Amino acid sequence: MLHELIATGFYVGRLPAPGTLGTLLGIPLVYIVAFNWWTVLIALGVLFFIGLITSNEVIRITGEQDPEQVVIDEVVGYLACFLLIEPSLKAFILAFIIFRVLDIFKPFPINLFEKFPGAYGVMLDDLVAGLLTSFILFLLLK
Repeated sequence: MLHELIATGFYVGRLPAPGTLGTLLGIPLVYIVAFNWWTVLIALGVLFFIGLITSNEVIRITGEQDPEQVVIDEVVGYLACFLLIEPSLKAFILAFIIFRVLDIFKPFPINLFEKFPGAYGVMLDDLVAGLLTSFILFLLLK
C-alpha cells in the first residue's frame, strides 16, 4: 500500500525508535532542499499535504489516533527546523537534539496542536516543534 509506504518512511516507522529514525530520514532531505528559505517552504507545503493524506489513511486502517509507525510528521518537523537557518554540521546536530526534545515532551504551545483531530494532530505538532526549533536555532546561531 503506497500510503503506508510513504507515511512510515519506507517502513522505517516499523523499526524500534520510529520517531528518532524518522527524524534521521529528514537529514538527506534537508541537505537537498535547504539552500533557500523558499525551497524549504515549498518542500514543507508539499510534504505536509502528502503527510496529511498518507497519515490519515494509516489512521483509518489502524484505528489509532496517532500511530507510532507514521514518521512523515518527523520528516516534516525536522525540515521545518531549517526554515530560518542554513544547514551546517552544527545546525544538523543541534536541530536534531532540540527537535527531538520538543517532539518528545511537547511543551506549550506544541501540546495544543497534537489535540487537533486525525492527521492534522499528527502533522501539526511536529511542524510546530520544527518551527520552534528553527526559531531557537536562529537565536543561537545568528
